[in-house]
Amino acid sequence: MSLSMSLTDLMLTATVMLLVAYVIRYVRYRPSERFPPGPPRLPLLGSYPFLLAFNYRHLHRAAAKLSELYQSKLIGLYLGSVPAVVVNDYETVREVLRRSEFDGRPDLFLARLRDERFARRGIFFTDGDSWRGQRKFFLKTLHDYGFGKRNDTVEEDLRGGLTDLIDLLREGPKHEHEKAVVDKRTGSALCPQVFFALFSNVLLRMLTATRLEREDQAVLFEVGKHSLAFHRQGDDYGLALSFVPWIRHILPEFSRYRLLREVNQKANGVIRALAENCEKTYDENNIRCFIDAYIRELHRGGSKISSGTDSFGFEYDQLIIGCADFLVPAFSAIPAKLGLILQRLVAHPDVVVKMYDELEQHVGTSRLPLLDDRANLPYCEAVVREGLRIDTLVPSGIPHVATVDTELAGFQIPEGTLIINGLDYINHQGDVFPEPNRFRPERFLGDDGKLSLELDKSIPFGAGRRVCAGENFARNALFLTVATLVQQFTISMEESPDPKQHLTGVIRTAPDFWIKFSAR
Repeated sequence: MSLSMSLTDLMLTATVMLLVAYVIRYVRYRPSERFPPGPPRLPLLGSYPFLLAFNYRHLHRAAAKLSELYQSKLIGLYLGSVPAVVVNDYETVREVLRRSEFDGRPDLFLARLRDERFARRGIFFTDGDSWRGQRKFFLKTLHDYGFGKRNDTVEEDLRGGLTDLIDLLREGPKHEHEKAVVDKRTGSALCPQVFFALFSNVLLRMLTATRLEREDQAVLFEVGKHSLAFHRQGDDYGLALSFVPWIRHILPEFSRYRLLREVNQKANGVIRALAENCEKTYDENNIRCFIDAYIRELHRGGSKISSGTDSFGFEYDQLIIGCADFLVPAFSAIPAKLGLILQRLVAHPDVVVKMYDELEQHVGTSRLPLLDDRANLPYCEAVVREGLRIDTLVPSGIPHVATVDTELAGFQIPEGTLIINGLDYINHQGDVFPEPNRFRPERFLGDDGKLSLELDKSIPFGAGRRVCAGENFARNALFLTVATLVQQFTISMEESPDPKQHLTGVIRTAPDFWIKFSAR
């Protein structure tokens, strides 16, 4: 009996020791000898709990603290079972964005849940042959309808939307869906919701050849609501849901899966209905818009487009998610960015005075600003650029993936490693931007008072082959809108805006706020 007990005790002790050794090795494991330093790896969630412990509301700030703790501009960690590297250095981020071996995208469940069958679709969250082919077709075809370039129709549509917005802010709501975003009694508007239709309606014409009039824009406000919910409910790194997706079966509410799935399906349902309307009136001899061009390829029966050795097949679901990649930012990301800029202007009335003086001198008050006025409005342009820098819309960018074993800043980066670029960190890097936490548009002006692109080293939209496809559209739209609002209104808020209250989800947003527009 005693011998049997001794053997049992010995086996139990050995098992426990092996388990402890395994756990220690697991926690301390690094993908390579020269992998960047960083927090330990825990079972299931990896290093994610350490990020939450440092700053659960803003993971990009948690990563910045880890850089200070480990005294390294690159931090190595695990998100679930996936190795990841956070880059918090201006020159190194630019190198990542320049090198083709970092052009991959991670297979995030947060991106997959957008598709009805959880397939990996679209162009923003895909890579490889599919991404190259999709991006080429989408951008080339959208370019034909004015996306990403100066285009009279696009600018006219945006001015039409601004004219409607001015009337809404001056005269108050005329339609039921407008009553939720403008209070006629106080002259205040709810931000960013009041801008939901402004930019999305412009994209809508490119995609569907249709621009909705004010009385028909309820659907745009509805989709904008769902789009904003999606952007707010994520986090910098895609939530734990992206790295341990099975958690949705156990904790569908806590993991935010149910909400994220619901808002995406509702938004996609509207896009699908728009595509179906185009198909009903489709005429192969009269291609009116992007969706028509895509339907033409569908009707050719599985035809492919090629980019060198790359190709992809046309699919209806791919059309829906691809359109969502462009429409969703127009519904909520650009309005959210506009809201952040307006808050900065409320907090800096001296900046507004300088903007108005410049507008009065070079544009006057008898017409709205045009993109042709941009060269004569360097201060207004600098205000938008400073707004893009100081409140980086996507603080950690969209994650990249190393497609081969490589090196970066003296560290080994194994194939398959996530690369997270600290865009907010580098846009506040003191040796690049003196007084980085101060809102100072003059930093982008030369001694002659003109805009100096050489002084603008900010990276709000990424760079390289993975640069945000909507950068030009967003910059043009923000410039025209901010200049028009300052020309037409004085702005104020009952409470001073507090950047510390900003929310970090997939994008940075301010909590919903009311801003008063008083006609000049």
